[in-house]
Amino acid sequence: MKQAKIRSYFKNHLNVWWLRPESALCDAISSIEISKYKISLPSLDLGCGNGIFSFITAGGELSIDYDWFINIDTKGFWLGKDIYDYFKVNKLNKYIIKRAEYSFTYGLDIKTNLLKQAAALGLYQNIIRHDANSPLPFKEYEIKTAFSNIIYWLKDAERSLLGINKILTKNGIAILCIPSKKFYDYCITYQWKDRKSELLRLLNHGRSDSIYWTVSYEEFSKMAQNSGFEIVGYKSYLSPLILKIWDIGLRPLSPLLIKMANIMDQKERRAIKIEWMDTVIKFLLNLYEIEESSKEEGGFHLFVLRKK
Repeated sequence: MKQAKIRSYFKNHLNVWWLRPESALCDAISSIEISKYKISLPSLDLGCGNGIFSFITAGGELSIDYDWFINIDTKGFWLGKDIYDYFKVNKLNKYIIKRAEYSFTYGLDIKTNLLKQAAALGLYQNIIRHDANSPLPFKEYEIKTAFSNIIYWLKDAERSLLGINKILTKNGIAILCIPSKKFYDYCITYQWKDRKSELLRLLNHGRSDSIYWTVSYEEFSKMAQNSGFEIVGYKSYLSPLILKIWDIGLRPLSPLLIKMANIMDQKERRAIKIEWMDTVIKFLLNLYEIEESSKEEGGFHLFVLRKK
């Protein structure tokens, strides 16, 4: 991939995640890997959330005046609330400076507030509110490409794979991002129960509850085969260093940082954000070079499966 394209992914993810640069780092790396594969219609973004990740992966760009922290309510952070499950800014489409290069036929998620944001991006032809733990609301052989970076949030891995296989056309493709067994080794805050650490529990702050399963390459390969798939693409990514940075990052401080950013007037917020991004992106690009040269097993798998 050309350096300009790589830098564009980092710039655009940092633009929306500027107060959480560790998330921008991981999302940019993920976008780079996912963008190597074609999304053919009819397509499904399973667990699309607010759509921003897939929008940027598809080549879309948002202006400097919009980010994850605009539609947010920080009040419930320390009570375990999903502070991003909130909607207050209408006409999100006015912040689009470049449309996505392709669309998804369907964007599916369980959270209404996130779907309202996703609907404004012009990325999804249809928005569906649905719990993906239940049978998917599509006909057999309806979908040609299914993408999901949240399948490990679903309780039953094999049932989820079988459900995706059922709705795919013959030779249909599933592009799936899944944590590996190494994820818990690299992310120390997820070890808080085993270590009986109150500090690690505070730092993890409920994230461990959203991961129902991790798999080795061998385990998932067998699971995919039993579900009627063959593996046609694979990448081990997010090296130990990257995930150690992501595991803590600025998340514990994020409610206060968000409050400070959102009480500024638009002109002041824009100026600070630009300066912040100009500083941070240098670190992210250097970290990506380390990621690319790493020989260690990553904490995430990217599996590309084809229905037999």
